[in-house]
Amino acid sequence: MTKSELSSLTWTEARDKYKENPVILIPMGSIEQHGPTTPVGDYRYMTEVCREVANKTGAISCPTIPWGYSETFKNFPGTITIRPETLKMILIDHIESLVKFGLDHIMFVCGHKGNLPILEQVSREIKRKYGLRIATIEPLGWFDADWKKEVYGSDNVAIGHGSDPMLSIAMHLFPEEVQMDLYEEGHEMKWNNLKVNGVSNLYTNGNVWHMYLDYDELAPNGVIGDAKNASAAVGEKTVDRMIDISCEIVKEFAEVNTCV
Repeated sequence: MTKSELSSLTWTEARDKYKENPVILIPMGSIEQHGPTTPVGDYRYMTEVCREVANKTGAISCPTIPWGYSETFKNFPGTITIRPETLKMILIDHIESLVKFGLDHIMFVCGHKGNLPILEQVSREIKRKYGLRIATIEPLGWFDADWKKEVYGSDNVAIGHGSDPMLSIAMHLFPEEVQMDLYEEGHEMKWNNLKVNGVSNLYTNGNVWHMYLDYDELAPNGVIGDAKNASAAVGEKTVDRMIDISCEIVKEFAEVNTCV
């Protein structure tokens, strides 16, 4: 049986795999609230995606880094957030443990948007120090209007943090952990009667400005959107889409010259 997860290899198997210079996937996520219905351990979704992508492409999937910068959710029990500088040090140590063996195709698989600025900082530092370009993909960012129309039947469906797509993914991957009996309605993204996008973009007459809010200031129950839109069928289609697109990108990345 071909092993595709680093944690399942012996050190001699890792040595031999490394000689092939495979793409190395570093799955990441977070441990944060997703409303009353959905488990906090969303990092597991990228674990599943990376396992399948590695099986299909010949890449190696590292153990998932579960913690993320989840400062905006810190007031919800169950959330674990770590400081940006802590995450940055973990990632740099992680990469340095790989590049010393000549591996030069390393890809972050980011399942938490709050980590993206930190990943750019780490990638630029590695580029400066080692002359190596690091790649990042964000599978949860690939859901546009066409996808919504395909899986929900409408591109105007109410989804967001605390509802979908995370709830549907959980229904597909971890159905025993979902608590639909705890369903609560979602909140509109407003603060002091101002339209809000994310937790930091506010709008006055359509013009954006920035202020840095916590999620409980926008949605005391952590829910944006309508969790009733979720289903295991949507979750399966969502996970399949993430895997398919990831495989396409990994295969292309494998052919890219990453050395500066």
